[in-house]
Amino acid sequence: MRKVRSEAGELHVKTYDYPTWRDRWRGALRFTGPGRASRATREFDALQWLRAHLNEGVEPVGVWENRRAGFLTRAVLITHTFPGRALDELLAETEQRTDLAIALGHFVGRLHAHGFRDGNLDLRNLLAGPDKARGSWQICKIDSPRYHVTAPGRRSDTAITRDWDRLRPQLEPFGIVRAVLQAAGAAHDDYTREHRSQ
Repeated sequence: MRKVRSEAGELHVKTYDYPTWRDRWRGALRFTGPGRASRATREFDALQWLRAHLNEGVEPVGVWENRRAGFLTRAVLITHTFPGRALDELLAETEQRTDLAIALGHFVGRLHAHGFRDGNLDLRNLLAGPDKARGSWQICKIDSPRYHVTAPGRRSDTAITRDWDRLRPQLEPFGIVRAVLQAAGAAHDDYTREHRSQ
């Protein structure tokens, strides 16, 4: 991962290299084999979906792949830089944990209500930055190669349970599990009311 300055602003360039056949075969059934979408492509698709449905988050610029005999040798994902920090770092330092917990819960609740199942819901992959317009925090998700989308509106299913089972232990050291879950439930209720009236 590296930062690049351009006329379009600051960009993040994330590169996946598979220089040997051993590397390519190791990931062939997941992201590097013929006919398989690369990890970079899956991440790009997830970011596009999040921008389209939640109207916020990291803006993807492009994705590029190089293949040999159908096997991936290199993939590059380019995004605009999000003006924020990873939540695992931020929660360890800030005194605004309650505000961050509410923003995080609201984000995850909206994510699930819209039908997005992440499969990689880690604090290090959740970025937070000040939302000056709303006087709160903006949360966004990166690194979602295992995501899938299902019918919106469900409050619970096995994929939602897996997302929470992965995230909850990471929240416990900060004492914010309850606040995050309450905010997520409220966000889901808001989604339900909004779509019931349409």
